[in-house]
Amino acid sequence: MQYSTQILQPVLHLIFSQPQVALPQEESILSRLQEMVHPSEKSSIQISWTAQNAQSLLGQIQWGQHHVQISALPSPLPPAIMDRTIHTSRWQPQVKMTLRQHQSHLSLVYLGQHHDPVEKMIALYQVASSLNSENLLGVVNEPAWTAHPAADFLTPGAITQYRQEIPFTLWIGYVRFFIDETQYWLVTRGHHIFDVPDLAYFFQGGENEDEILQQFMNIFYYIYEQDADVVPGDTFAISGSDTKMQFSEVTEFPELLLGPIGTLVIKKINAEED
Repeated sequence: MQYSTQILQPVLHLIFSQPQVALPQEESILSRLQEMVHPSEKSSIQISWTAQNAQSLLGQIQWGQHHVQISALPSPLPPAIMDRTIHTSRWQPQVKMTLRQHQSHLSLVYLGQHHDPVEKMIALYQVASSLNSENLLGVVNEPAWTAHPAADFLTPGAITQYRQEIPFTLWIGYVRFFIDETQYWLVTRGHHIFDVPDLAYFFQGGENEDEILQQFMNIFYYIYEQDADVVPGDTFAISGSDTKMQFSEVTEFPELLLGPIGTLVIKKINAEED
C-alpha cells in the first residue's frame, strides 16, 4: 500500500482496535448504504472484492458517479502518518493516545468522477459509516494531516449535515510549526481537496489563535463559494474591526508551509500600508 504527503484526491483511513479488520456482512453494508444515498442511486450500488482474507482485503464500492477503493491491512498505519495526523490533530491527549493504539487499518480512496468535492468527502463518509463496527476507533484524514474519533461523526444524520456546513474540525488540519518557544506558523492542511490554496499565519506571541482560525474559515468559504481568484498583494478587512490583512507568497520554510496546490500567507497590516 502506498502512502504519500501529496494526495490530491480524498483519502480516509479507518483505524481499528483489533489486529484484523472485521467488516459487516455484505448485505448489511449494502443496506446501510441504501439508507444514505440518493433514492435514484440505490439500485446502482455495486460491491465487489478482489481479495478477502486474514492478511489483506481489497475491493471497491460504486454507485452513481462515485467509486471508492477499499483496502485493509492487519497492521497499524506507519508511524510517520500517525505523527502528522493523529499527533497534530487538536483532540485531547487521551483521545490521541487511544487512536495511536490501533492495531489495523482500512483505507478508502476516492476514484470517482463527481465534480463536487463535498460530495466526494460525503461518499467516503457514507462508505465508512456502512463499514462501521464496534472495533472502529476513528478516522485518519491523511491529506488534511488530521484525525478524529469515530464517536457520532459517522452516523447518517451527521453525514447529511456535512452538506449544510463543512465540518472544518474533521476535514481540515491546522498544524503548528514552531520556530522557537513563542513563535510559530499556523498552517492549514487539506484545502487542496476543495481546490482552495492552503493558508498560513505567523504568530509572534500574545495573539488570539481562535481569531485567525476564524479568518482561515472565512477566507476558505469566500474562495470556495465565490470561486474567487486571490493573489499575493490582495487585502481584506476583518468585519467589525479596523484591522486589515494582506495575502502574500510563502518566502521561507517552503518545505513546511507549501500545500499541494500552493499556500497564501496572511498578515495584519497598518492602514497606511494598504
